[in-house]
Amino acid sequence: MPHNSYELPSVYSSMGHYQDRNQSDQAILTSTSSPVPSKTNAPIMIAREDDDDYYLERNSTGVDGDSLVVYRDQADHDRWLAWLLLGASFSILFFTVVPVVADIPYVVPSWFSGDTLWRLFDPLFTLPLNLFVMTRATAIMTGGHSNYWGALSEQSVAWLFWCLGAGIFVQGHGVHTAAAMFKHPVQDFNLAHPELVAQYPILQQIYSNMRDLWEHIIAHYMYAFGGMVMSWAHLFAFRNQVHGPLTLGTKIVFALGSLVYGLLLAGIAIEFPDGLYVGLVYSIVIGLVCVAIILFKPNGLRKGGLLTMGRRMVPQFYLGSCVVGLIIVIIWIGIFGFQNRLDAGVAT
Repeated sequence: MPHNSYELPSVYSSMGHYQDRNQSDQAILTSTSSPVPSKTNAPIMIAREDDDDYYLERNSTGVDGDSLVVYRDQADHDRWLAWLLLGASFSILFFTVVPVVADIPYVVPSWFSGDTLWRLFDPLFTLPLNLFVMTRATAIMTGGHSNYWGALSEQSVAWLFWCLGAGIFVQGHGVHTAAAMFKHPVQDFNLAHPELVAQYPILQQIYSNMRDLWEHIIAHYMYAFGGMVMSWAHLFAFRNQVHGPLTLGTKIVFALGSLVYGLLLAGIAIEFPDGLYVGLVYSIVIGLVCVAIILFKPNGLRKGGLLTMGRRMVPQFYLGSCVVGLIIVIIWIGIFGFQNRLDAGVAT
């Protein structure tokens, strides 16, 4: 057989020299994102099968360029997700709290209140931010499992789930805005003509129907439920996803976002009629659901990454917010009982 008619085994180099076994093992380890010994002390964290922080040393002989690019891409992905979670939470809290604590002047006296104008902008910011969170999920980016639910892929199911929540959120927001706007002329008329109200009690019933039923109960719970469904869609889309280890800056943003969302949960519970009952149950139930997602889908992490800081970013984000919301609700109940803000006399 001619000497050049066959290929050398892969353990040999193209020059015909035997490739060092350590170098071969090192290439295998690098290709599977495992830690590789090196000579420098500038650590790069990479994902591993357990929840300890492992480090990939920044060394040109120990780490190939592709591995560093993958790490940087993952770190950027996690950082953007943390900021989006914070932004979505802050947007809802900001547009909800400001009309409650501030007296925004009327645009048109007796007809178009400043509070109503302020709330018109809420979905324009809140929905895109919540949508962008969905786009960071692997199941959305790759399509997930085909035929996940009948002929629908996992991606399609996740999007339908999210769109259901977004639709309910916007409808509830519209009902709330309309009721809050149209109640004011009736209220002003009733105050200006008490004798007519006494003669025609239906005038007070019209006002009460707009404010107490449509604005404070139906609309409030519709857009709150829509927001909840969007968060459940996030949990569904990210239920199998592993992140990090996160950088310090990303951890801070991640923790701040979870805190803000927890304040939002508590604020809604304190503001809505019978909201404290709902908030108490919701924080406990959804918190337990998040724990179950983490523990029963460990994805190679010890205890599913429950005790880590952001290895399961989205379930841990909502778990942390449920803990914050539950603590605040319990403190409020301890002081004021199950009275909401208006009944407790704390309303502005």
